[in-house]
Amino acid sequence: MLTGTGGPEVLQVQERPDPVAGPGQVRISVRAAGINFADTMARVGLYPDAPKTPCVLGYEVAGEIESVGEGVSDLRVGQRVMAGTRFGGQAELVAVGAEQVLPLPDELSFEQGAAFPVNYGTAYAALILMGGLRQGDRVLIHAAAGGVGIAATQVARNAEAEVYGTSSPAKHEAIRAQGVTHAIDYRGKDFEAEVMRISGGEGVDLIIDALGPASFRKDYRLLRPGGRMVMFGLSEASKSGARSVPAALRSLLAMPLATMPWWKSLALMNENKGIFGLNMLGWWDREGNLDRVTAPLLADLQAGRLDPIVAEAFPFDRAGDAHEFIAQRRNVGKVVLFP
Repeated sequence: MLTGTGGPEVLQVQERPDPVAGPGQVRISVRAAGINFADTMARVGLYPDAPKTPCVLGYEVAGEIESVGEGVSDLRVGQRVMAGTRFGGQAELVAVGAEQVLPLPDELSFEQGAAFPVNYGTAYAALILMGGLRQGDRVLIHAAAGGVGIAATQVARNAEAEVYGTSSPAKHEAIRAQGVTHAIDYRGKDFEAEVMRISGGEGVDLIIDALGPASFRKDYRLLRPGGRMVMFGLSEASKSGARSVPAALRSLLAMPLATMPWWKSLALMNENKGIFGLNMLGWWDREGNLDRVTAPLLADLQAGRLDPIVAEAFPFDRAGDAHEFIAQRRNVGKVVLFP
């Protein structure tokens, strides 16, 4: 439970009343719960959509259906499932609408299931629905070793795109194994210069970036005619997993000028580039579930063409350690919790 905003110590295991599966809902016995960037930002007080504290974090889970509410006929007790939870998932039991539930393939572990709904849904929304990724496109994926980064790399690889990925050098072998063609050291080199060098000065067709305005301006310059850029986060607003007011203010102040401002719309048209913003919580609110961004991926998941990578699993009473692990950027893939 998130008891307040602050460091990892504000995450505590507490007893709360068991949820009840109401009409149209199922109650899931949670075997693994994913940690997303929204959870870490909520902990430090930089996520405006988080519930008021005290609250239970967690956007996605995997487990077994423990009970079924009235009106649910296509799900059964004991079924292995994964589900989006819209917070509340980091608990032993969680009640969710049946429309949020997906079958968990037998070949996948519960930990892998908890790494699927949000990360892969975000990747599909950014790359395919907004980005219009096609075979042969060049795509730049920032933070390619993270949960969304690896999901996006696998989706782009399956689309037969040419994948550029940024990460620290220690993770280059791992991201190449997932489908990155060109691994770029974002710490020791200027990623803009590296992309231009590798692409022969042409740039790329699509970029997805959850870092912030410090990289958005470079991203825009890297787009060749017809290129698209999808912004879906602001990780630079936090520093080493802690709340950084100066960093947050710098990011927010820089945001209006990070890409092409509205008053330069004519230049934007002349350059034939597109900029998109993606907020998965807003998407979820509008559509009611994640079906449009997860359903198209289920066949590849069941066939093994998508393989959720779990960096490490921590017990609930070490949730603070899990947040520190992410803040130190030690993970390759998803970090999950288990009861």
